[in-house]
Amino acid sequence: MPWVWWLLLVVLVVSLAAAVLAYVPIELGGVVVGLIAVALGVVLFSYGHAAVRVAGDTLWVGRYRLEGEWIDSAEALHGEDAATAVGVGADQRDFLHTRPYVKDLVRVKLADPADPHPHWLVSSRRATDLAAAITDIAKGQR
Repeated sequence: MPWVWWLLLVVLVVSLAAAVLAYVPIELGGVVVGLIAVALGVVLFSYGHAAVRVAGDTLWVGRYRLEGEWIDSAEALHGEDAATAVGVGADQRDFLHTRPYVKDLVRVKLADPADPHPHWLVSSRRATDLAAAITDIAKGQR
């Protein structure tokens, strides 16, 4: 998660505190602002820490999983290729698990003709390594 997002959260909480504490007693306002700050912090932290991993013969992307038997191939996309994959060249049917602050992607081509998603697009700071690991589990199922 970029540090500037955390800074924006602090600015938001300070602004909220100024607004709330202007109208309610300081004890109640402090509790309300504190609870809201904790809740927003948890949301921001969980958004930025979605796990992407390959375990056994399964690709885990957050709470979603894809078993190796349903994977055809995987390729790392960097720079302009990644931007095109989620921008003007996007397939609307693709499953997306992307983060705007991670510029590289892995495109996982699915081998399941019944799946409505032809690909999974997954953000990764180590896209080449992740694509290689996914390719390994896909080959292991053939």
